[in-house]
Amino acid sequence: MSVHVRSSLAARQLAFACLLVAVGGFLLGLQVDGNGELVGTGYSSLGVGAMVALAAVLFGSGRDTRAPRDLVGAFSALSGFLGLAFVVSAVLAPGGGWMFFEVLLLSVALSRAGREQPVLSRGTVALLAVLLLFRLWISYQGSQHRWEVMSLDVPVLSSLPFDFLAPIQSVELGEFTPRELGFPPAGLDFAPSLALWSAGFVLCVVGLAWRSHAATEYENDRIHAVIAELPPTLANIVARILPESQWADLGLHGLADRPLRKKLEELVIARIAARRELELAAQSRELLAITNPGGFSGEILRALTQGPVTSKDTP
Repeated sequence: MSVHVRSSLAARQLAFACLLVAVGGFLLGLQVDGNGELVGTGYSSLGVGAMVALAAVLFGSGRDTRAPRDLVGAFSALSGFLGLAFVVSAVLAPGGGWMFFEVLLLSVALSRAGREQPVLSRGTVALLAVLLLFRLWISYQGSQHRWEVMSLDVPVLSSLPFDFLAPIQSVELGEFTPRELGFPPAGLDFAPSLALWSAGFVLCVVGLAWRSHAATEYENDRIHAVIAELPPTLANIVARILPESQWADLGLHGLADRPLRKKLEELVIARIAARRELELAAQSRELLAITNPGGFSGEILRALTQGPVTSKDTP
């Protein structure tokens, strides 16, 4: 497969992943009221989610602060930011003290995860899923006109048949109001709203994961295209000296064409020099034999001069 075909395929995958993020964000912004009509969830949670996503980008991208180099990269970066804002806004409790705690927790978790690729690791997705379940639970409670997280019966007192003990027969934990939950005036129809939010969350998470993979492939194909400008034999040597699996760690991703070429030159020169030094050291067998007569040093010398032991070498 040619480099041009691979690059166009990666770009199409990137576009489709961004489309999944957009559709997921749209579904997360909808809910069904008590009259069965589609209404929006409001912009408050989305604004807070955007701030958490911005904090994750600023504090979690310490090793890579380069701006996108082309239109595809800019579109991918924008989609990644919006997708992160969508999933955060989807799992946040709409109001109250829970939101402050969740914002703090997600800011720390996403900032730490942002130093690695992909940002949405399994642990981060698990945390987001737990917070989403909490939001769905309190939304369900509110749809049933129970304005607390849960109600616990007090032992013994709850079993006594006296009406005047009703206020102390149970303890309500985490009270809230319909306004805090962002419910529409006609109330919330929980079942279809649950379907919308769950589908939107899954699409956003899948789209973000796919976007990260496609963005890596897109950058790798661009580097392949630069290396392919060399004569075939020389290009193969460079590809062996600098394996594709190391390109992201070597800082090649995101570089413009001219800095990318200069970086490749520097890396090839450094690695060729290191290999030549190793070859010169390995060729000095007499000197190595004097300084390493046996034991651990001798085994290292034998590995350098004779290669690995095979089954034919063993008695």
